[in-house]
Amino acid sequence: MPDLSTQPVESLQRLKGIEFPGDVRFRQILVTGPPGAGKSTMIRRLGGWSEEGYLDISRKYWWRSEMLSVRPREIHLGLPMLGMVDAVSVYDPAFLDCDPLPSVDLARIALPPRQLFFLSVDWYRRYVFDFLLPPPELVFERRSARARHHTHPVDAQLSLAICTAQVEVFRQVAEHLHRKGFNVYVREGIDSTPQRFVDPSGIAAAAIPRRRRFTFANVLARLKAFSARLGFGVGRHLRLHGAYRLGDSKVRVTLGGLPIEITLGLDDKRLRLYPETRINHLGEAVKVGSFVVVDPATHLRQIGGFLRLSPKNWLVLGSDDRIQQAIFDYPEAVDGHHLALIHGRDGLVFRNLSDAGTTIAPIVEEPKVIRLKRLRRLRKRSRLVDQGIPIAPMLDKARALRMNRLQRLRKIFGGPIRLVPRDQALALIEKVNRLMHNEVYRPRDDRGLPGGLLVLPRELIPIVLADMHAQVDNLLTVLTQNAFLEALEDGTAALIILGDAVHCEVDGQLRAMESSMILMDLIFRLKLHFPEQVFYIRGNHDSFSEDLAKEGVPQGLLWARELSELRGAVYQRAMGDFYRLLPYVVMSPDFLACHAAAPKTKVSKKMLVQLYQRPELVLELINNRLQRANRPQGYTRRDVKRFRKNLSLDRETPFIVGHTPIDREETLWLNVDGIDNHHVLFSANPSQVGVFTRVGETMVPLTYPVDELTPILNAMVFRRTADATEATAGPGGPEDEAAAKEPAARRLRQGG
Repeated sequence: MPDLSTQPVESLQRLKGIEFPGDVRFRQILVTGPPGAGKSTMIRRLGGWSEEGYLDISRKYWWRSEMLSVRPREIHLGLPMLGMVDAVSVYDPAFLDCDPLPSVDLARIALPPRQLFFLSVDWYRRYVFDFLLPPPELVFERRSARARHHTHPVDAQLSLAICTAQVEVFRQVAEHLHRKGFNVYVREGIDSTPQRFVDPSGIAAAAIPRRRRFTFANVLARLKAFSARLGFGVGRHLRLHGAYRLGDSKVRVTLGGLPIEITLGLDDKRLRLYPETRINHLGEAVKVGSFVVVDPATHLRQIGGFLRLSPKNWLVLGSDDRIQQAIFDYPEAVDGHHLALIHGRDGLVFRNLSDAGTTIAPIVEEPKVIRLKRLRRLRKRSRLVDQGIPIAPMLDKARALRMNRLQRLRKIFGGPIRLVPRDQALALIEKVNRLMHNEVYRPRDDRGLPGGLLVLPRELIPIVLADMHAQVDNLLTVLTQNAFLEALEDGTAALIILGDAVHCEVDGQLRAMESSMILMDLIFRLKLHFPEQVFYIRGNHDSFSEDLAKEGVPQGLLWARELSELRGAVYQRAMGDFYRLLPYVVMSPDFLACHAAAPKTKVSKKMLVQLYQRPELVLELINNRLQRANRPQGYTRRDVKRFRKNLSLDRETPFIVGHTPIDREETLWLNVDGIDNHHVLFSANPSQVGVFTRVGETMVPLTYPVDELTPILNAMVFRRTADATEATAGPGGPEDEAAAKEPAARRLRQGG
């Protein structure tokens, strides 16, 4: 079969900075290609799903794979080869050990059926295949460079001939899928122009029309849109000036700045709907477009939760939802499905679903929960300066409280957020290491040191973060939200960080280490100030290993070098001591967590305490991932279930890990891989930060927009008062004072 030539696509669009054909929709994209082609980098730029998909296209019904339901996605193809019974990937030893390397058996590639009638699925139009096919010489050069860091096992067997054969295999598959009717294009690199195949006649493949096809779903959607334009089914358009009792029909309220009070039933439960905001570097509240539903009885007073109503989305308020019941503590009068809220393009739609009824009303003047004198004192003492211009006054009570928390954090941190001088940094980490030798809630191993298991008492409310990767503002955002800082101060909560606070993962900043040092300094100060409320669980990036690399950047070695150069070899050794003193697993009656994975074998509490004797188990806890076809050693649903059982935890106990973000758009993911109460948390997203905490008896996931708080904290000017600590706050001050005080949580300490 002669090779097809290609020509550049004429009509282009840019998605996340990458050129795509104009007829391609974002959620159609499947990226594939040989190892070293740049698939993972491209998918990360798109914010899609990387390194998780192995697809055997010789198997019947591969097009129905659950893995393909989330796109854009990187896929590794399993291919039928001539002379081989089973499909293999091009990095499989069964393929690489053949001499000569086999060709693809194109006849054995399974094909979906054609669309027979308009209600059936057209599989050929559902997916768009983006084949990355760089020149073999470039692939060989890339893989040779990363092979020196041992970051990719597929590079263990490498030669130019192998790279050439792998590229040719994917070229054959791309041509075959094109001939069979799939939407296929190829490109040499991420920044290269996509190319379509040209048929032997010299005619380029026709672009897929962007118009909607004639299907039942599309017809129904068009009818709904048409009826909405005519005013049918929209409900009454209401200008909300006072209390309004909802009837059976929908009510549309124009979007505005005023919050709305929602009364469920006959004054059975009151909730409030606020526009959600974030704080920019000037201290100004900026609307983000979404709304939050809160309980005014507990909001800002204690650790609680909220519901988010995003644009073009909806939610139903009611007691049937377990999370809502925990957050709002609905009385019996609130029905399971009581009120539907829709965030439309030009307004909020309210639909009462309960016989008990619902009332909505604007909040014109909110009750003052902060005393006037206190608010004046806050304004007087928290004048912020940016280039000589005072930041906007804090008139909103929530923002005033957050600024007050930021002041208190500045005292804890000892002044502005900046790189601490090497002598002070060494003194700081040495204090922390001395504290770690006697860390509470950790049974001791047979060396007399705190073991690998952290057992938190039920009285402590967990505040769980994971994988912050040098994002300082993410930590500040969490500590100034909710009532987390107040709970740490009164000893009723514990901050749990599931490792990997270091090594920035923002594109173009993989080599930057200064922000990692700053974040670790802040964590150390928090640990000294709250020795029984702040705990750090070891992750895989908490290391100087040469195997620790990202996109070819040896972050482990760079981390060791930067620490040694900026703070000295003694400091680097102290950081290594800190890593060796860390726990690996944290448990309580509320949750179970570690950095990466459930063990593949049976473990006990005693084994976790004596983890220093089991290096293979340590590697599992901090390095492993979910099982995939290309990762058979990964953990499974069975492993999660056994892990809970071995630690005498209820089967519904949430198991929380970090390490493996599912995509680049979100920050937490629930019930991952269909495993109930198995959640993934990744707190390094620059735009939003996820956290798990307990509200009532339930672990609740929360996400917050990331605020630009570092410049605000650094611009704060404190007046000299009778409080000498406040007047002279500087590096090395507050932590000494804190160390001399008896922590409030000491009353909660349990044996061991």
